[in-house]
Amino acid sequence: MKLLSSVVNVPSDLTQTIRRLPGEAMQIDRVMQAFADHYCARNPDLFEETDTCYILSFSIIMLNTALHNPNVKQRITIEQFVRQNAGINSGKDLPRDILVSALW
Repeated sequence: MKLLSSVVNVPSDLTQTIRRLPGEAMQIDRVMQAFADHYCARNPDLFEETDTCYILSFSIIMLNTALHNPNVKQRITIEQFVRQNAGINSGKDLPRDILVSALW
């Protein structure tokens, strides 16, 4: 969770919520949407729209799973992660340093 906190400066109460994400996809979606809404309301100039925060948060969770799940045979590279997140900020790329320096 330090990874997610370092990228988006997650308040501790949200960090605890995200650590205990429910197993059902619809519940996870609602939690992540509430997180994105909450975060963007408090940081209005970081992303162009709430969907950017939502997509990036999901992407980081998926990255964390891919890096730490022993069943994943091929680990994601920095370049793959950057490419996967191209254009998520209203069609524009997020600064590379946001995607890379906080993650690796």
